[in-house]
Amino acid sequence: MPEPGNVCLSGSGAMMKGEMGLAEGQSISNDSRIVELLELLAKNQMNAQAEQVKQMCDYVGTLEQQIVSMTEEIKSVRQELVSMKEDTISKHVKDSLQKTADILQKQCNSLKQQVKEVREKICERAGKIADAAKRKGKRALYKITQVTGVRKKLDAIKNKVDRAIDRMDNLEKAVGECQRQQEQSSQRENLLPECAVAEPQPEYGAELFEQYRREHGAEQAVQAAGQTVKQEVEKSR
Repeated sequence: MPEPGNVCLSGSGAMMKGEMGLAEGQSISNDSRIVELLELLAKNQMNAQAEQVKQMCDYVGTLEQQIVSMTEEIKSVRQELVSMKEDTISKHVKDSLQKTADILQKQCNSLKQQVKEVREKICERAGKIADAAKRKGKRALYKITQVTGVRKKLDAIKNKVDRAIDRMDNLEKAVGECQRQQEQSSQRENLLPECAVAEPQPEYGAELFEQYRREHGAEQAVQAAGQTVKQEVEKSR
């Protein structure tokens, strides 16, 4: 057991300052300052405090992953919007959906930056506490609340992320509905000429259809019959 006021240092020794920091995309748990602090807490039987730090790291990781997922979903929605034909979806609707995607992307960028700043603050404070513990002893480790106290800021960011996810879900539903309407419109367009040729509509009748075909040509006759089918479809809605 370590003596009161003394700190038990890990066998691996302190990390060099040049080794601090993380590459883009790496977990905060791998930051040398966090690793060293957790080692010191474990060596000094401060398991509850170590668990709190681990939970904070997991929290940060979850937020980062949620933001990455949203960014990928926004990218997918943008691609779907680009592929939509404006003859089956009004330009106004398409522009509105694209604008919503742009706003969500800006929110994601902002949230990503906020998490990054809090993450660095956690690591910076962890490093200072570890350095102080090596100089002053175990009592310096009780300042761990400077790290765990950042939880409130993470909670505030989490609320923003949750709201952004809800908006993302609504956007995906709207785009999905537009795609469904586009597919239905495409199916109707593919079926109408076949229906017109196979069975002219009653308004024309077989004899009238044949007469129209002789006078105007088969192509125009099919188009006229097809237009009648479209009108019937519109009436039945």
